[in-house]
Amino acid sequence: MRMKTEEAKRVYKERASTAECVNAQARGRGLVRLLVRGLRKVKAVALWQAIAHNLACGVRLRAAKAACEV
Repeated sequence: MRMKTEEAKRVYKERASTAECVNAQARGRGLVRLLVRGLRKVKAVALWQAIAHNLACGVRLRAAKAACEV
C-alpha cells in the first residue's frame, strides 16, 4: 500500500539509483556476511568497504575523464 503514493515511488527510485547499487557492489566484493564480532570491528569492515568503493569510483571517473580529453 505504501508504494502506491507518488512520494514513495520517488523515494524508492532515488534509493534504487544510489544505495542499492552500492550495496550490490559491496556484495560483489565479498561483503555477504560479517565475519567479525563487536561494533568496533563491524565499523572497521564497513569503513574498509566504503574506502574500496570510493577508490573504485575515483579510478573509474579518472579513466573516463582521461578518455574524454584524448
